Amino acid sequence: MVLIARMSCIIVLFLLPVAWGMPDEAAGRVVSVVSGDSLGIEMIVSDPRTNYIDSIKLADIDAPSTITAEGKAAKAYAVSLLKNRTVYLDIDDNLSQCRNQYSQLICLVYLMDESYQPIWPPINRLMVDSGHAVLHEDWGNEFNASQWWQQPPLSFSSEKVDQLKAMLEPQPGAVQPNQPSSGMPPQDSNEVSILKKGGASGGYSIGYHNR
Repeated sequence: MVLIARMSCIIVLFLLPVAWGMPDEAAGRVVSVVSGDSLGIEMIVSDPRTNYIDSIKLADIDAPSTITAEGKAAKAYAVSLLKNRTVYLDIDDNLSQCRNQYSQLICLVYLMDESYQPIWPPINRLMVDSGHAVLHEDWGNEFNASQWWQQPPLSFSSEKVDQLKAMLEPQPGAVQPNQPSSGMPPQDSNEVSILKKGGASGGYSIGYHNR
């Protein structure tokens, strides 16, 4: 009977859905692409562990050095996906201070659609699928890269979307960091980019609205 009970527990655990971490710890605009696996992000929704402008390393992948032709191509591809776009960050919770030896935050990075939902799969997987990076599983972080090729996690709840929208869209007239209050028209740095889904094609196109 004990053996049967143990086997039943194992079967139940096997059938349970995979537990996913939702990428709602931080969000920001990609202001620089250093390489195919390293980014500079201006935080819009911050976390106690983030800086206003922070350096990000895409978790569990390695892109070639930018001194090589392959590295230049990887960077160009990352630029095409990410430059000036707003992304969600799932920050590693396992590493001390969630940073590597170069003080980069270790993250999964997700693009954002027009309804403020993260787009599956993460950028980390897209870089591997495109051939511009290789998988390099780090068992010291919280992520399991094999899950990137499984079913996507659940979407944000409507309550969570409302919270994120409120943070991503400050009230009109609010002075943003590093923004002059002289009545000058907003610059590109004060715009939030979102991906808009086309009704006919089902594809995504980049769109902007003022923060």
